[in-house]
Amino acid sequence: MSSIKIKQLIFFQVLTALLISAVSCNSKSEDDENEIVVTPAIIAVKQFRLQANDSVLAHLDSVAFSIDLNTGVIFNADSLPKGTDISRLIASITFANTMTKAELKFLKDNEEEVTVNYLTNPEDTIDFSHPVTLDVTAQNGVNSFTYQIRVNVHTQEPDTLIWDKIATTSLPSRYPDPVAQKSVYRNETTYTLIEEYNGEYTLSWCRDLNKGEWTKTDMKFGFEPAIDSFTSTPDSFWLLSITGHLYSSDNIETWTDTGEEWVSILGGYQNSVLGIKSSETGLLHTKYPAETNYMDSPLEEDFPVNNSSALGVMETEWDPQPFAILAGGVMADGLPTSAVWAYDGTNWAIINDSVLPAVEKPMMARYIVYRDTPYIFLKREMDVWLFFGGVNKDGEMNRSVYMTYDNGVHWSLAPDLMQLPESLPSLGGADVIVAGYDLSADLSEAWTPEKMTKTSPWTRTSYTIDGYDITWVCPYLYIFGGYLEDSSLSSVIWRGVLARLEFTPNI
Repeated sequence: MSSIKIKQLIFFQVLTALLISAVSCNSKSEDDENEIVVTPAIIAVKQFRLQANDSVLAHLDSVAFSIDLNTGVIFNADSLPKGTDISRLIASITFANTMTKAELKFLKDNEEEVTVNYLTNPEDTIDFSHPVTLDVTAQNGVNSFTYQIRVNVHTQEPDTLIWDKIATTSLPSRYPDPVAQKSVYRNETTYTLIEEYNGEYTLSWCRDLNKGEWTKTDMKFGFEPAIDSFTSTPDSFWLLSITGHLYSSDNIETWTDTGEEWVSILGGYQNSVLGIKSSETGLLHTKYPAETNYMDSPLEEDFPVNNSSALGVMETEWDPQPFAILAGGVMADGLPTSAVWAYDGTNWAIINDSVLPAVEKPMMARYIVYRDTPYIFLKREMDVWLFFGGVNKDGEMNRSVYMTYDNGVHWSLAPDLMQLPESLPSLGGADVIVAGYDLSADLSEAWTPEKMTKTSPWTRTSYTIDGYDITWVCPYLYIFGGYLEDSSLSSVIWRGVLARLEFTPNI
């Protein structure tokens, strides 16, 4: 059902409720037998829309408007594109009953007030770039009402990927100038392991990155950790020593040597970690802990030995085994690769085309974008993987953002609005964490059901409505650390978000 029909249906539901209320209150005494019974329906606007004007915007007459009979506000919940000229538009208004007065008033050039008699001049243009009121009077000449009309226009492009600093000092360290860091996300908590300038180690954790309230502790390992190997699974943390010994911890404080010796950790997969180890016959794919029937397998010549992106893991309803991918990294011959490798729980295979640049230490994260649909002004929410950052064989930083709709098979440059701004420095070896946090808004200018929870691929990841209050989940991208072009560690945490994800959902 289109958004226009939905809003019309809601209007008639509200109108019916108002009429029923009027009837229930219409018990007359002998004293008021001759009084005129009035209800809000007498002065109700039944429908409001804008007339078609392709020179302003294609399908302008398809824009849906909400009419709130309680507050008297008429508005489009889904704002028009940024830059839309709304200074000379023609309104089409349908009333529930005959009106003796319907006047639109607005300011011309923000100075002179203009009054348009809609009943006699319905084709006159209205300047909606200034506040507009609609004064109506019922046929009885007694009841009147004033509506406020707003034509909302986006102040920014909805599909812009916006980045801003959320920490203007250092990473959550105990001392200034940390030299290395690795951040992981586990059980809705971010953990950051830091090597301080003086050789000490700090572990910090935070449950709400938007608030930035960190708990910091001095870490004593009993071994020298390879910071960039810090990894988590649902029930454990994992870390390599600089000598390649694999350690695990279920409480982040006490670390146990597993007896395994590895070259590198690729990432967490279910409750195990995937990695690479050395043997007399060469490098091997390995896993710990492994099933009883698991066997290490020879590493492909073009598989990245280290410095690849974080391992991205996806679970699907139709496959009992998660699907994992990683991109970039350095092969055994010392050269970076442009390949994307996928793991199905048993085997590794290259799955991508050759669009991506060959870099080491790239960033890769799963996020959300919106694509056009056959329905005007309606976008379809899509999961994508983003790829950016990293360093090529000549030491040059990659600043291009790429994305894929099919889990790493076909890649293309992301739209210009999603490319990195100049304010965000070139980085290699940074960690990207995607975390969703609740945003809220007041829907007092729109009709809402009493309570509703919705998850829909057509509208928003999820939202909950209770009366006039709406809360929705907004996923943010956070970049931790990374190395700048001069090889120094970045001390800033960056936050990115697709602009439209912060907009109030169009219910």
